[in-house]
Amino acid sequence: MGRCRRASAGLKRCDGISVSEFLKRLKFGSAFWNVWRREHPDTVVVMDHADLNGMILTGIDFARVSLRGASLHATNLMNADLRGADLSGANLTEADLIGANLDGAILSGARLVEADLLGASLKGATYAAEDLKGALHITSALST
Repeated sequence: MGRCRRASAGLKRCDGISVSEFLKRLKFGSAFWNVWRREHPDTVVVMDHADLNGMILTGIDFARVSLRGASLHATNLMNADLRGADLSGANLTEADLIGANLDGAILSGARLVEADLLGASLKGATYAAEDLKGALHITSALST
């Protein structure tokens, strides 16, 4: 596995950890991933352009994860922690984001057609009205 080094603001930069290695961790499920995240809280996770289509990631800790251009079509992200995640240009079509915490997330250019935002929180998130076009339960998400 790759090597980690200290970067700015005390975070670890793990240049050698590939997207495929992160995907291997995800195959063990959200609980396994979340334990790993707790054990490595300063690790910068970059999964740009990853294919996470249809995965069941209920309760996953994707806080501060870079998922730029990732494909999460029909992915179950119910109750996921996506605080501060970069989802720029991500495909979240038909994703289940019920109860997800998207506070401070970047959704610029993301596709959320038929994504379910019931009970999701978008406080401080970056997005344009066009980014939320076609999403379900937008009013619920914007009022939390």
